[in-house]
Amino acid sequence: MLKENNKIIFGILYMLAASAFIGGTAVVAKILGKDYFGEPLSPFQISQSRFLYGFVFVLIFSLFYKIKIESPNPKLHLARTSLGWIGATILFGTSSLIPVNDAVAINFSNPVFAMIFSIIILKEKYFPYRSVAMIITFLGAIILLRPDFSNLYIEPVALVSIFGAICLGLEAIFIKLLTKCEKNTQILLINNFIGLILSSLIVIFFWQTPTFFQLLFCILIGFLMICAQIFFLIALRSNQLNFVIPFFYSTLIFVLFYDYLIFRELPDFLSLSGSLLIIIGGVYLFLKETNKDF
Repeated sequence: MLKENNKIIFGILYMLAASAFIGGTAVVAKILGKDYFGEPLSPFQISQSRFLYGFVFVLIFSLFYKIKIESPNPKLHLARTSLGWIGATILFGTSSLIPVNDAVAINFSNPVFAMIFSIIILKEKYFPYRSVAMIITFLGAIILLRPDFSNLYIEPVALVSIFGAICLGLEAIFIKLLTKCEKNTQILLINNFIGLILSSLIVIFFWQTPTFFQLLFCILIGFLMICAQIFFLIALRSNQLNFVIPFFYSTLIFVLFYDYLIFRELPDFLSLSGSLLIIIGGVYLFLKETNKDF
């Protein structure tokens, strides 16, 4: 029982660490998308920088430790990376066509789809309390993002956003499948290589030469994303996807915290309420996993 509880605790900690780094990339992307250090960079260039420098970091690590590529599954890698790139690109594109909060809120429904797919595709065991925890954390995320969802049911762009969320939910399934047959470094190397190719095909239409400080932040976003991917892979490798995925919503709490540290933006009542709901959902899930009688 103690060993199982340790597995649960570390699974949660790894997902929280991944969320902390993902929150960091969101803040860096926000800086690069503003005119703090020069003409704002396009979201497509920011996304390409993430893959470019992420690939460079993993490549250097792989060469230094002489890591070999062993029996990769090209179909799984291509499907995973393509779905992730499509989902992220849809988020960037729809954010300019509908209110940003609406686009992000719809995009953040991807853990819900991931939980559903994990039960249908991966045949993971279903526990009703996990769905309860997901609903609580998802409601907290919605409160944090404050979407108005105007014309949600008749706005084609909103439907495209939902498709993007489904793609990201499916991506999590392919990541879980890859952790069952390949090492973390190999997954990272191949993923970022394919992502670099896909994103580079688009960025040529939006490219602008970054300033020195923008270049530093571009490198930073690659490093942060690699760290996020490492912890995400570790969390999925030893735990069921539909257990750890609700903790992904803690990303929004970390973004609030970073915004305060860097931009001195104080969270209001709704931000605190949404954060509290996410924490309650996480604590509830943890208690249910470690004490089935709770």
